[in-house]
Amino acid sequence: MYHIDDVTVGHKCEYSITITEELHKKFCLLSGDDSPIHIDEEFCKKTRFEKRIGYAFLITTVLSKIYGTIYPAGSELCLKQTCNFKNPFYIDDILNFEIEVTHKNESLKIITLSSKVKNQDDLIIFTGEAILQLTLVLS
Repeated sequence: MYHIDDVTVGHKCEYSITITEELHKKFCLLSGDDSPIHIDEEFCKKTRFEKRIGYAFLITTVLSKIYGTIYPAGSELCLKQTCNFKNPFYIDDILNFEIEVTHKNESLKIITLSSKVKNQDDLIIFTGEAILQLTLVLS
């Protein structure tokens, strides 16, 4: 868990995840999104995507994991998250997350993070910005 004094502008955090069939199905069940673009291979063959695409909001779920367990690791409240979905991703893609601290306000205990997600071919899938307020644990 990071304290505001531990956070420095320019600090980067990296995380990778493979979008497995099992993860894709679990997100479908959790979200209730059974759109054919995500679940129907025959439908997708008739689209420009040609195969099932991953769930865009699965990316924000992974960001929640990063913020909550990796950096800043459970000491924050997410005040804002912007999402720019640049390209689709597919089942079996490897998504590489890069999070960077771009601003810090010590008095308000607020940090701004930029996020970029690329696939295994270095194609940008997602960009965004988060504003997090680091909390104090009361003893």
